[in-house]
Parts: sequence; C-alpha cells; structure tokens
Amino acid sequence: MKKKTIVPLIVFLLGICLVGLIVYKTDSHETEQQHIKAQLNATTYGERIKNEITNGIAITDALKQVLISENGKISQFDTIAENIMSDFIESIQLAPDGIVTDIYPSEGMEAGKIDLLQDKERGRISRYARDNHVIVTQGPFDLKQGGCGIAVRNPIYLKDKNNQEYFWGFTIVILRVPDIFSDAINALSDFGYEYRLSKTDAPWTDTYKVVYQSDDQLTHTVSYDFTIGKENWILEIAPENGWKDLKLTYCATSNRLRENL
Repeated sequence: MKKKTIVPLIVFLLGICLVGLIVYKTDSHETEQQHIKAQLNATTYGERIKNEITNGIAITDALKQVLISENGKISQFDTIAENIMSDFIESIQLAPDGIVTDIYPSEGMEAGKIDLLQDKERGRISRYARDNHVIVTQGPFDLKQGGCGIAVRNPIYLKDKNNQEYFWGFTIVILRVPDIFSDAINALSDFGYEYRLSKTDAPWTDTYKVVYQSDDQLTHTVSYDFTIGKENWILEIAPENGWKDLKLTYCATSNRLRENL
C-alpha cells in the first residue's frame, strides 16, 4: 500500500516540478523577447524623434543662409517665415545682438521681444550658445496660446570689412510639444508602450528634464540615448501592461508541455 501511495505521489511532485520549471523558463524567455523588441522600438523611434527635432532646427539654418547671403539683413522676413512655417512651429524669430526684434506670426507676440542675453531665465544658455558657437534648445515651457514649446536658438556669425568674425545674433524657432514628434509617440502608443522623453536641462549639466511623457509612474524601462547639438536626450519606454504577459506565457507553456508529452 505504501508503494502504491508513494510512487504516484513522487510522480505527481516531479510533474509539478517539471511544469514549474517549464513555466519559469517560458516566462523568462517571453520577458527577454519583450525586452529585445522594446529596445528595437526605442532605438527606431528615438532616431525618428531626433530626426523630427533636427528638421525643426533646420529652419533656423535656412534663415541663417539668408542672413549670410544678405550680409545680416532680411528685407522680407514675414514672407520668408510664412513660406517655411509648418504645423509644429509656434513662431519664427530673429534676434540681432541677442535682442528679439522680429516674430512671425506677430499677433500677440510683443512680450516675446526681449534681450535674450540679459534675460533672467534665458540669459545664461543664450550666452553659452553665443560663446561656444552651438545651437541650444531650452524648454519645455508653457505657451501663452496653450500647450508647451521648446525654443531653438542658432547663433549666427558674420565677418566685418576686416574679415573678422563677429556675433550677429540668433535665428530662433519655437517648436510645439508634442506636435514636433507626434508621429513617433503615436506609433509607440499604438504598439502598446508607455514612454518618457527627457533632455539635459542645459549643455553644462547632467540633470535631465522631462520633455513629454505618457505616464507619471513609468518604471523598469528600456531606453535610447541621442544627442542634438551639445545636449543629451533619452527616450524610455515600457509595455503599458507590464513585461509579463500571462496569456502569452500560458500559451507558450501549453505548447511546450504538449511537446514533452
């Protein structure tokens, strides 16, 4: 009787151990595959976000070329700005000597005509851009018209009659957030990911500031880092339902059990 009881019990316990081992290995495999897939998506859409922001920055380069060809003058700024305007741009600006003098569109923008180099919030990063010959991005900040924006300031240098380089000022665009990279984040949402996009607060610091995110509680993420100008950006993503999909684990475990029977 003891043998008749013990043998089935041992078989039963071994069966439980086998199932547990298969479930553990299946769960680990599925989680690893999810991480690999998520990392590929983070890389793909991180690069896409970088390209979209870079395309926005390119507008300041277009104005720069006009200024250089016209020796620091733009006779039809509004017309030029209107032609290069797009849906993700809040405004296009000129700041000779660091003082904002022209803004398109101009309606309701009078408060934006400030001395960037002396401004309390914008002065330090603007002087950094001027002194280091680098494009800087600042923000996000609230827009008066609603939503958020990021300011891009591109320092321009010309040469005087003695062929000496001097600082002309800035060409500037204000990019709407998240409009500038909406295609990328919409794709991530469609694939079932939560996300967080952050950037260094300034070129001289390692402190990151959130630019845009889908969830305040985002944890256990995979990430992709990229650089724009002198500033570092990071895109973090994670599945909105967590890394462990019990349905996938159950299906995969059932298949493996059938294979072992």
